[in-house]
Amino acid sequence: MTQSPPETPFGTQEAFHTAFAELYPRLVSYARRYGAMFPEDIAQEAFVILMQREQVVEHPTAFLYGTVRTLSLTERRPMKNQNLSLEVVSEPGMAAKAEDLVLNQEVRERMRLLSPTFREALWLFVVEGLSIREIAEILDIPEATVKTRIHRAKAQLKEQLNPSGGAHVVLV
Repeated sequence: MTQSPPETPFGTQEAFHTAFAELYPRLVSYARRYGAMFPEDIAQEAFVILMQREQVVEHPTAFLYGTVRTLSLTERRPMKNQNLSLEVVSEPGMAAKAEDLVLNQEVRERMRLLSPTFREALWLFVVEGLSIREIAEILDIPEATVKTRIHRAKAQLKEQLNPSGGAHVVLV
């Protein structure tokens, strides 16, 4: 007996709707960081492309991020000489301590100083919570390179935040 492919890349229709509800806002934010003029359209288009694929996608979340990245870069290609800024995604209703807010602002400012390759890998890992394998698929690089970029980004941030080796900031 042959096993039929799942109804959607995420399994059942219900699983797809759950994945869409969770991923769509994150993908819109990801597209915005690339300066996309229409990030909502790009996020939707990524889901359409995923659903229209004839071949089964092993890691649909990674595929979506990669597609959003490609579509965003393609959309903004005429503006390619402008600097990309790393937007901060803050959860509404999450009240943090004042010192945490100051530290978070400092970390965000310092992240902007990282090279785009380090910043992107760190963002996908820490903020988006993607696995090394998913990041490797999105960026189309080996997993070892992803690990190296994340390690170096953390080291650079730590050095920027603790130049004298005084009070230590722990980066997850």
